Amino acid sequence: SSVSDQAARETAAPDGKRVGGHVGRRRRMAAVHSPLEVEALLVTDIEDGAERRLAAPRRLRRLVALGCALLSAAALAAVAAGGGGRWALAAGLRPGEGGADVGASVGLDERQPSEEEPLKILFVGNSFTYGPADYRSPEKQNNLPRMFKLVAESLGHPVDWQEDSIGGCSAYAHRPSANPAGRNCRDAKANCSAVHSNWVKLSDGCTVNKGITWWPDSSPCPQALERKDFGAWDVVVLQDHSLLPSIPDAVKNYFLPASREYSRVLKQSGRKETYRFGEPLLASYMTWGYYDGVYSQCPGPSGNPACFPFGELSAFVPNCTENRSWFDTVETHVCQSYSLARGYSESLTNGARVVVPAGLAWEAARGSEPLPEVCRATIDSAYGGPGRLAGLELPLRVQNQSYARFKGSEAHRLYRDKGPTYTSPFCDDACHHDHHASAQGMYLNALVFYATLFKSSPIGAAFPQGQTVDGMVLPTIDAADAEALQHIAHDVVLPHLSVWWSGSSYVGDEQSPDDSGSRGIAIPSGFRASKPALSDDI
Repeated sequence: SSVSDQAARETAAPDGKRVGGHVGRRRRMAAVHSPLEVEALLVTDIEDGAERRLAAPRRLRRLVALGCALLSAAALAAVAAGGGGRWALAAGLRPGEGGADVGASVGLDERQPSEEEPLKILFVGNSFTYGPADYRSPEKQNNLPRMFKLVAESLGHPVDWQEDSIGGCSAYAHRPSANPAGRNCRDAKANCSAVHSNWVKLSDGCTVNKGITWWPDSSPCPQALERKDFGAWDVVVLQDHSLLPSIPDAVKNYFLPASREYSRVLKQSGRKETYRFGEPLLASYMTWGYYDGVYSQCPGPSGNPACFPFGELSAFVPNCTENRSWFDTVETHVCQSYSLARGYSESLTNGARVVVPAGLAWEAARGSEPLPEVCRATIDSAYGGPGRLAGLELPLRVQNQSYARFKGSEAHRLYRDKGPTYTSPFCDDACHHDHHASAQGMYLNALVFYATLFKSSPIGAAFPQGQTVDGMVLPTIDAADAEALQHIAHDVVLPHLSVWWSGSSYVGDEQSPDDSGSRGIAIPSGFRASKPALSDDI
């Protein structure tokens, strides 16, 4: 999009809130707009055309908390007298309680006031984070950060978030050491490109290394990590290319060095800060397998080769055209899902404190067949043993199997529909979806994030019904799917919290040779995929 189009988007929001740039740079007011709340809101300082958020004094926040307590008392009295709507929500009642019918879910503008400090979370990833839209509603992205905010705030937990997403890219390419702040990309020596997209404007000062490309619906900004617009991050989420965690050598050369670096930076940059969890957390976002598993014996090109300085993924699967050893571990969706889970769980001993098991939740939603022991043993052997997932009987199951409503061909609904003209390589039954999440799939991911990070049940959360969250209109899913997905997230996450939270933020002094970025690997010659390459914005 052009710079003029960008400016138009940033001034067109009907409620006066900035749509472009790093969305979420403001705190929503709670149910009633009192002078105290207005005084305590974060203010915006315009300096040299760039916006900076300034935190309100803690004294004023305490005054707001006192005001909210008085408001709640008044709200209870109003409900007792027959009032409803926002008063019932302000009083902390669930929809339908207190004689008031306020709808099936709580919207962001109707959430109950909370004294809780917002969870400050940064999502680092690619299109499995920013969520490309379904072909029917191209303006409604299946965006993870906004769906997570919808879920969390409907259950009383405010969220401040930012997103650093680049389609088809590796987590390694986002590292802060590779993306210093303050680069002037007009200087050829800086070797960078200034970013502007639908959600990032030029004055945000976001840059990426030369040669890296991005899609308009993404939000590339590696500098967000250390800029900390909301203050110190409570959680930084790390997500990698959709195939990379299933390739052990790529995990060791790309993902784990990135995990270690993020962990070190978080600990070094916030030693005097206050955090929700006592320390800044690095969370690994475990993604899902493809509908029928991987369709090509060799990993295809990423579509963004500058994100892979040691070579594309095929470089880490030697002789893949003749050797099926990797393909045998990812050919079915059950094996691919475990291979991804196993790769992501390695981060628990490489700086990540927690892993968010979204991919395992997808298998539970599908009511998948048991994981073959030979598949599990082969994958584990590449890492020297079973690791942190050893005690899990996989796939995980939903207690009430009626909620596993995405079995068989119904699993198509978890993936993004690209329309009747799209010939999909991801299935053999003439489907029209790709490997990205649909609205249902991404909502499940958001629920798993909520249950994992807050260690609480997501049952009863709001679900996407066309709400506008931070300048983006969400898609719509039906209530029956929402109920099922909430129970799936509950049953996958809460019984196994000790597994998901089994990591350590400690990173030893040892540094693998790959952390320095000095290794190069030649891409095998003569590679040819048996089907169309995985060149979409993965």
